[in-house]
Amino acid sequence: MRSLREWDWDGFARASIVLGAAIRAVWVLVLHSPIDHIYSDSKTYVDTAIHLVQLATPDRFDAFYPPGTRLLLAIPLALFGPDRDGLSAAAVLWTAFSALTPYFMWRYLRLILPSAAAAIGAALCALFPLHIAYAGFFTSETPGLAFLVLSLWLAERAVRVLSTRDGLLAGLAGGIAAAIRPAFALNVVLAALPLVRRLRIRVAPLAALVGGSLFILVLVLAHEALVVGRVVGVSENSGITFYLGHCDIRRITTGTPGTLTYQFQTPVATQLDRGKNVSFPDHQVWDQDFFYAQGMSCIAADGLAHARIILRNVYDMGLSTIPWPPSNDEGLKQVAAFTNVGYVVLLPFIVFGTVRKIRRSWPLGGGRGELMLLLQLALVLVTAIVYFGDPRFRTPFDVFGLALAASLIADRVAPLGRTAAADPGVRAEHTVEQHDEGVGGRVEAAREVDSHHARPTESDGQAAIRSDNRVTEQGIWSQARGPGADEELGLIGPDVHEVTPVRPETVEPEAPSDLEPSFGMRVLPVGSDAPHAGIHDEYPAGAAGRHHRAREEEDPAPVEEG
Repeated sequence: MRSLREWDWDGFARASIVLGAAIRAVWVLVLHSPIDHIYSDSKTYVDTAIHLVQLATPDRFDAFYPPGTRLLLAIPLALFGPDRDGLSAAAVLWTAFSALTPYFMWRYLRLILPSAAAAIGAALCALFPLHIAYAGFFTSETPGLAFLVLSLWLAERAVRVLSTRDGLLAGLAGGIAAAIRPAFALNVVLAALPLVRRLRIRVAPLAALVGGSLFILVLVLAHEALVVGRVVGVSENSGITFYLGHCDIRRITTGTPGTLTYQFQTPVATQLDRGKNVSFPDHQVWDQDFFYAQGMSCIAADGLAHARIILRNVYDMGLSTIPWPPSNDEGLKQVAAFTNVGYVVLLPFIVFGTVRKIRRSWPLGGGRGELMLLLQLALVLVTAIVYFGDPRFRTPFDVFGLALAASLIADRVAPLGRTAAADPGVRAEHTVEQHDEGVGGRVEAAREVDSHHARPTESDGQAAIRSDNRVTEQGIWSQARGPGADEELGLIGPDVHEVTPVRPETVEPEAPSDLEPSFGMRVLPVGSDAPHAGIHDEYPAGAAGRHHRAREEEDPAPVEEG
């Protein structure tokens, strides 16, 4: 396998990313334009975005979903007009979001995994059929995932180079991701934890990340409060989502035909024909206190038996149904089903293999990157436990499962070794820090160096590289390339430790904790004469219909998880 270790893995990653971008462009702009599939969630986002661009009087329903997707769609509609031209520009924007996601993921993985694993992970993300399919719909998965992975990359850079600028940009990107899908806020918090551990070195990067996130949060809260007239949080759909997840419900109808009526149902319940239909004529969908109370009543009535519902929700994240909305399109439905089943069946083996790898390499200083990816992946369970399960909610988190699979594949096809010349496992992206606390030395982080521009970079006006033991940058890298350096940095598995160094190293860098890269079946429409009345689970609820007195108009919009 030596020849594979000597591959130009960065070139392989770039080629895969370009190929994935080309496939997405053909899919979105030629074969499956989202303009021709505006119904349910997509119709809700488009309608509310047009409403915003036209500066119409805010409608209460404008605040029902997290505003991120709506605001992003409003940008091309404002620039090119709230018509087909604006929607065509929005399709290009969705293509760009989807195409950039594998690139952002690659840059993130290069910081926490060996180059071969990072490149394979980028290829898997670039060619993953589910992510390509979702780019053909104006739903929240595509932009939300792009901003989430961008935030993770910048947050990891901030950890390694202690850059205030990177921390700020990570916070802004993470805030936008959470404004699109609130569940992503937990991923951003997890990515920021390593900065908390480094507060003794520098406070500014963490403060910038928190400040950027809070800035976006304040804007989101202001938007929702402006629409509703009071502070209601980031959306008004979490109550009904909670109720749908913890009670055996298929469809909810709120309001009366004489006033305003909404209908919601989940794609999972619809595809499985599961649950009962309920109606609440005296309440509307945004009555969060009422629906939370209804959900808690179901939990109390079930008692310990409610664990069955939670386990069912977890299972519904995977194999029970076909991801929606691809499940509505013949041809695409089969591809989505095959991909979904294949990924979910392999996922337990990926997780098991990753846990074994972490346990094997942890004593040697390795496995930190895999642990972070595993924890990021595990956060998908929060949505299933707190709200309900749906394959659509899982698909953005699939990038972490694909990255873990890439790490295991790289161990087989391009294992790291002490004598590997082309890819010894020490890359310029890995920040090397020297410190000697025993003599009161000062610790400063080396700036991140791009592997294609091997020179120290500077940001925030700080010196590029310094260390307390006066070792120069060139000396640091030459030492890191010496025998045993890869082992010190946790980059070599336990199965290659039988080679004894020929000579002792002049300077053997420690592996301080700061080095650790820590951390549907066809969906039936609600209304028989309204194609957009089908389910929508942009958030955990599917179809929505809206009637205004004598006028009947179905306005489908899904329920976001949180």
